[in-house]
This record gives sequence, C-alpha cells and structure tokens, in this order.
Amino acid sequence: VVLCAQSLESVRILFNSANRQFPNGLANSSGVLGHYLMDHITGGGASGELPQLTGKPYINGPHRPDGIYVIRFRNTHNGPRYKKFLRGYGFQGGGGVHFNWNAPGFGDAFKKAIQDPVVSFSLGAFGECLARWDNYVEINPNRVDTFGIPVLNFHMKYGENEFAMVPDMAESAAEMLEAAGAKNIKTHARPSAPGWAIHEVGIARMGNDPKGSVLNQFQQSHDVKNLFVMDGAGFTSTACQNPTLTIMALCVRSCDHLMQEMKRGNI
Repeated sequence: VVLCAQSLESVRILFNSANRQFPNGLANSSGVLGHYLMDHITGGGASGELPQLTGKPYINGPHRPDGIYVIRFRNTHNGPRYKKFLRGYGFQGGGGVHFNWNAPGFGDAFKKAIQDPVVSFSLGAFGECLARWDNYVEINPNRVDTFGIPVLNFHMKYGENEFAMVPDMAESAAEMLEAAGAKNIKTHARPSAPGWAIHEVGIARMGNDPKGSVLNQFQQSHDVKNLFVMDGAGFTSTACQNPTLTIMALCVRSCDHLMQEMKRGNI
C-alpha cells in the first residue's frame, strides 16, 4: 500500500485506520504520527518601480512568464552564521508593466497620463519552519467531512526563529531592489499564518529509530512493512524551497527500493 495523498490527508488516513494493534493510528507505535508539522513562513518582501524600463501596459496578466528565484543566502554552508536566526529563506519574484493608476489630472490629460507604463517588480520570501513536537494534528472525533470521515484538528504556531526572519526578508528585498535601480520601494513584513504557503510537510517523519519516527529512509513504515507514505509527510525539515521536487525525488528512490524488495520476496 502506497499512500501519496498529500501530507495531511495521508496522515488522516492513518489516524482513521486505527485498530486494536494500533489504537492511536495505523503504524503509530512510536506516537510520533501527526507531530512535527511544518509549513513555510511568508509575508516578508518588497516591491518597486523600474523607471529605466518601459513597455506596453496591460490588465489581463503577463504575456510571457517572468518568475525568478533568489536562492538562500543566510546561513549557507560555507558562509558565516547569521546571528538573528537559524536557517534562512529564498525569494520568489516577478514583474509586469501596468497602467499609471496614480496619474494626476482630469479628462484628456488624465487619459493620456494613465497610459504611461509603470514597470514594477516584487520579491516575496519563503522561510524555513523548524520542526517542533508541539506543532501537530489530531483527529477531531466530533466533526466529519462530506463522506462521514473524521477530519483533522490543527495545533500549530510559528516560533521566534520564524518570526525573526520576516523583517529581514523585507530589508534584504528592499536592498536588492534598490541595487537594481528601483524607485518607490515599498516593503511588507506581515508574518503569514501556518498553512498560508500550502507547503505542509513532516507529520510522519523518517528516521532510523522506530521509537522516534514513523518511516524509514525509504518512506516505509517501521511497524507495517508493506505500507509506504511517499509524499511530504516523511520530511524531517522544510528547508526553504518548494517541497514538490524533493517529494518527487524521494518517491522515485522509494519506488526503486520497493520494486527491489518485491523481487526479493520481502514484501
């Protein structure tokens, strides 16, 4: 059995599959299932205008992709340790050509001025969330979904380390835009709520010790050998990147192991 329903839904299935052998959730002899919930913290960044660039303003979205990514530069492997927080964040960004909605004037003068193109660019950060036991999900026995299956209750909040990143996200984004020649730079530093980044991972974590983890290094359950969980539930940390490519890479690796074990007759 391979579960790959997204971290939260896979773990909800395991909780709702409790039996006499595993009364606290299938494959949960460790009691770790549901704990160490993580999601990237967002809400810090900046935007600005680039007067040296021009183009034709539009309303219905860009005509070509222009997304960019700035890799993590705080607490890198070979760099100095940053004193304000552990780990770090990366930036996602993009730009566009807009109408000058703040144009002055009335009548024909306003109609002409509003068509002066405004080229803008923005950077928004995604920061790493540290794994904590106190961030967890559990079954709500009193509320069910459309199919009558109990749903999850969430107990999660960001810690001091995550909150310390957000002002730095805004400051560094503004510094980058200023270096690029941007004007009218505006920063924002409003920490997101957990779940806003929709990168939930970590609630059936991998590990070598069956007493402190749910899955082994191949995302195979310690307790139930023919059960695999091949989504983000096995993560032990979030890093700062989108988790999708890592989920895919781990899934390929785990499937290769699964096929070999099946050929050997071990599963």
